[in-house]
Amino acid sequence: MRLISKLAFVAASVFAAGTVLAQGKSAPPVQTLLIGNATANDTQAAANDKLAELLTKYSNGRFKASARHGSALGGNAQMIAALQAGSIHGMIAPAGFTASVVPEISMFDMPFLLPGRPAMITAFAAQSKAAKMMMQAAEKKGIHVLAFHGIGPQSFLTRFPITKLADIQGKKFRVIPSPPRVGAYQDWGGVARPMEFHEVYTALQQGTLDGLENPPDVLYKMKMHEVAKYYTITEHFAFASIMMVSKKWYDGLPKDLKSAVDRAGRDTVAFADAAYTKSQDDSLEAMRKAITVTDMPQAEIQKMKDLALKGVWERMKADPQKGPIAKLLLQDVANFNKKK
Repeated sequence: MRLISKLAFVAASVFAAGTVLAQGKSAPPVQTLLIGNATANDTQAAANDKLAELLTKYSNGRFKASARHGSALGGNAQMIAALQAGSIHGMIAPAGFTASVVPEISMFDMPFLLPGRPAMITAFAAQSKAAKMMMQAAEKKGIHVLAFHGIGPQSFLTRFPITKLADIQGKKFRVIPSPPRVGAYQDWGGVARPMEFHEVYTALQQGTLDGLENPPDVLYKMKMHEVAKYYTITEHFAFASIMMVSKKWYDGLPKDLKSAVDRAGRDTVAFADAAYTKSQDDSLEAMRKAITVTDMPQAEIQKMKDLALKGVWERMKADPQKGPIAKLLLQDVANFNKKK
């Protein structure tokens, strides 16, 4: 009995000593992270929430990530500048918004390039050699790309009906400030107006814009169909989204936290593919009940393709900076189509 009592006393003493040492050892500090996006109440915002949730979870609480929607951290251009400086940690945005900083990434905005379904866009980007070059270019500008993923196909939402290509000529369309998009409208005879998304509703309402392009999800959930009553399906562009973090911040992380960030990015992409697929389908169905939804005749879509191939595609292929990416993208398309 005495031996058992002594052993119990020793064990208790060791436990107490360990407790004191543990209490004296400081826990790793918790980093508060800001993750931004420009839209609200849509799937992009939901993906941003998921990224913040997983960053917190996979870091075992060493990150406390907060998602901020609706340009709460500034417009996309302001957030990208803050990301480069390291004052915000991450953001999700359509890839074309990085055009002024990383021109190579704007090439995802080439007309009639990407497959329309969200998961197909993601799969294309994952195997794309051009996408890897875009990521390398972004690193040089202080942006670490976790992934590109699909949002969905884009078509025209307008204040007037469209039945043929000539109907858009001379009309003012909001576009992302991306040279391939602006160039395509030049080929088609439309007037491209680069504009932040939070300004679009009022511009449509006041008539300073005639229309815009976007997937059904964004248009319906941001209530753009309230001020523009015609949706014409063309799928002339498709949205690739960029999930990015500050390189300055990322490079300063220990290996285990970098792994947590990478894992959070991968799992958020899987969430986004499923969420966007459902949301695009549901939103298109809802718009069919609220406004006029039609398909542009294939002959008119072919006119758009032909003009773009002879126009913006040739100009981009001849560009010293963007030309190699444009040519590589065409090879990526051929390789992707072989595997389908």
